[in-house]
Amino acid sequence: MFFLLTGEPSPPPKVFYLHYSEVSFLARYEALFVAAWLALQYYHYSTWANNYSRVRDELDSPTVAASMRPFQGSILRFFIVHPISKSASNQWNPPPFKNTIHLLLVAGYTFLIGLHMTPYFTPMDCLGPEGGDELSFFGKLSLLLTTSSQSSSMLCCRYNYAMKGFEAHQMNRNYCSGRVRVAFAGSWSTGKTYLIGGLLGKNYSTAQSAPAPTTDKFVCIAAGAAYSDPIRSDDFEQRKHCEIMEHVNDVVRSECGGRAMANVLDVADTNGEFGDFVFFDMPGWQTEYGSDCVYRTFFHQLIDKVDYTYVVWDVHHGKIEDDFAEFFRNKARGTNYELIYNRYTRDNVDMSFLNQQYSKMSTGQEILSEMYTTKVHENNSRLSAQFHEDILHLRSKIKSVNQTVHDNRKKMMKENLIMHRDKMSGIDSLRRLKICDRLINEDLNLHVKPRAYQWHWLGLEL
Repeated sequence: MFFLLTGEPSPPPKVFYLHYSEVSFLARYEALFVAAWLALQYYHYSTWANNYSRVRDELDSPTVAASMRPFQGSILRFFIVHPISKSASNQWNPPPFKNTIHLLLVAGYTFLIGLHMTPYFTPMDCLGPEGGDELSFFGKLSLLLTTSSQSSSMLCCRYNYAMKGFEAHQMNRNYCSGRVRVAFAGSWSTGKTYLIGGLLGKNYSTAQSAPAPTTDKFVCIAAGAAYSDPIRSDDFEQRKHCEIMEHVNDVVRSECGGRAMANVLDVADTNGEFGDFVFFDMPGWQTEYGSDCVYRTFFHQLIDKVDYTYVVWDVHHGKIEDDFAEFFRNKARGTNYELIYNRYTRDNVDMSFLNQQYSKMSTGQEILSEMYTTKVHENNSRLSAQFHEDILHLRSKIKSVNQTVHDNRKKMMKENLIMHRDKMSGIDSLRRLKICDRLINEDLNLHVKPRAYQWHWLGLEL
């Protein structure tokens, strides 16, 4: 642009600054800028080619000037122009290096044009069965030349690439495209572990059930495994589903003076019905332990970071603790959590009392909606049929959470991209902005299946 106004070569630093910090303006008038880069590239290349033609003719002539002979066969001949003056002894003066600036500008404008082309190629880090993490460079390169199905983590990888520089809004790939995480929380001995066993069709391998507090660990249960045991140290496929436990412990360490929760266990289970889920069996909340930083922080952080929480309450326990209700105060019932009345029977429940108690979990005095409450009857000889029907109902409700959670993840990612798209900077900001806009306009829209264009020949995204 500077050249078009003054006739002088554009100062490269200003051009690169435009790509670095004014990406929204650049994208808005991209056609004009690309035309300018092409015109300037052609101008400087034609000027260089004309100069070099004169040098080549001189070097190829039968009588080469003595001052030109050192440039025959030398790489420097590409950077010089034909000499135009002679010394006092009638010898040509050594030609100045006047073609250098033209070659540098041609390379610079080629690089700028390349920056306008890279947005149409999948980022190399996003190539591979799980976003490319475990592939070598040559493995990724081979995938560029093939067509494959879209990776489950591709959407998340491209989102993270677009959000590079906004670390607080980047997302773990296993979270934004992985399994739905459902936690079961409540007071001690409300039947959380027993309900999880009913959902899985059997108790998971380390489960304990008793009338007194039994689960003293935060247990992550990854269903759909080939075995039912604590997850093996070399089973990275199952371990990745429970890595949130370590992320939560990192927060605990930072907030509790380096202390961490020791009672954390990752368990694999063979149940295939919930292969798209990870369940978390939490120890019963006990107010007397609530002052312990590690216990309280881990409890709070896990509830905050899972996708959905079922608050299991034995109707015979009655009153809900205020400090436990505080964990859910700003969460939306039916979107972030639901209630399960365990050991429910119609003749021994005071619904007005329960409504009053569970209103503590919201910012207003709301009536407990039947839609977001599941009643599970006692599993005894008289109500066993009703209990199994309740479990079937709970299974269907949990499965319906799947789409809701993934839709919520898409909404959150889209909101983050819209919020930060105009703040992108860096030499690759145009690429990130265009990938961002494709995500906003296409892949992150609800009820629209993302196009599998990431794996076209050479990774083109057209």
